Amino acid sequence: MAKIVGGFASSHSPLMSLTGELWAVHAQNDLRNSELVRPPDGQLVSYEELLATADPGIAELSNVETFTGRVENIQKGLNNLQDRFESINPDIVVMFGDDQSELFFDDNMPSINVYWGDTMKVLPRTITPEMSAARKMSALAYGTKEFDYPVDSDLGLHVIESLMDQDFDVAHSRYMKEEYGGSIGPATWYLQKTRSTQPRPFGLPHAYGFAVARWFADKTPPILPITINTCYPPNWISPRRAYALGQAVRKAVEAWDTNKTVAFACTGGLSHFVVDEELDRLALKGMEEANAEILTTLPRVRLQSATTEIMNWVATAGAMGGTKMETLVYEPGYRTPAGTGCGCACG
Repeated sequence: MAKIVGGFASSHSPLMSLTGELWAVHAQNDLRNSELVRPPDGQLVSYEELLATADPGIAELSNVETFTGRVENIQKGLNNLQDRFESINPDIVVMFGDDQSELFFDDNMPSINVYWGDTMKVLPRTITPEMSAARKMSALAYGTKEFDYPVDSDLGLHVIESLMDQDFDVAHSRYMKEEYGGSIGPATWYLQKTRSTQPRPFGLPHAYGFAVARWFADKTPPILPITINTCYPPNWISPRRAYALGQAVRKAVEAWDTNKTVAFACTGGLSHFVVDEELDRLALKGMEEANAEILTTLPRVRLQSATTEIMNWVATAGAMGGTKMETLVYEPGYRTPAGTGCGCACG
C-alpha cells in the first residue's frame, strides 16, 4: 500500500517573495481594497474605518526595517521547508488548494474538485511594462517557464472513487480549457461586489504554483490537486468539513495498492488581507498539537475573504492525522498602520 511520508504547508502571499522595500509599495493596494474584514467582529470595513480602530502599536511596525527583518525570517523558513521537502523526496504530492478567479467562476463553483488529468499546464503570469516592481516580482514567484506539470491520474481516480464511497460528493476535472473567465459574486458575508475576469489562458492555479516554483525546487513529483472552495459563499467549506475531507483523502491514499511514497501539502493563508494574529496563532496551535477540536471549531466569523485559505491547512492537518506540525516560521506581516497584510507561515 502507499506510504505517507510527510506533510508540508506554507503561505503564498506576495509578501513571501517581495523585498522589504516592496512590502510598502504593495501595501498601497490595501487603501483601495473593498474586501477588508476587521477582526474579531468580522465586519466589512473601509481602510479608513480599519485604521480608526487599529492598535496604535501596529504603526510602529510599518517600516522598511521591520519589513526587511520579517522577509529574512520568512526566507529562512521557506529554505528550511524546501530542504525538508527535498530530503523526503516523495513520489507523489497530494495538494490541497483554493481557486481565486482562476479556473472556477459562478457558472460552476464546486465546493471540492479533484483534477485527475495526466498534466496541468504551467503558464507564467503575464508581466507588462506598466506593472509595478512589486507586482512583477510577485508574479515571478508562481513560475517563470511554461511546461506540462505531471499529475498522477491513477491516484486521482482512486481518490475520487474512495471519496464518493465515503459520502463526499466531489466534482472532478480531467482536462484544461484554452481560456478561463467569468464572474463571482455578489453573494453573502464579505462578498458584496461582482468580480469579473475576461477570458484568458490560465494554467496551474496559484495555490499549487507557488509550492512548485518555490519549495519543490527543481523536483517535479506528480501532484494530485484537490481544490477547495474556501473563499466564496454560499458553498464555501467549513473547518469541520475541511478536516473531514483531509481524513477521507488519507484513508483513500492508505488503501491505494502501490509501493509509492505520498506527501500531503498545501499553500495559502494565513489571515489576510487584514492580519488576525490571534486567529493565526490559534490555528497554528491546533496543528502543532494535532488538536482536531481547535481546528474544526475555528470561528467562521473570522474566516472570511482570503483568510479562509486557512482551510487548506486544516484539510492537510486532517490528512496528517495525529502528526503534530512543526512551525518553521510565523510572521504577522503587518504592512500598514491599519493592520493590513498577511500572516506568513510555513511548517
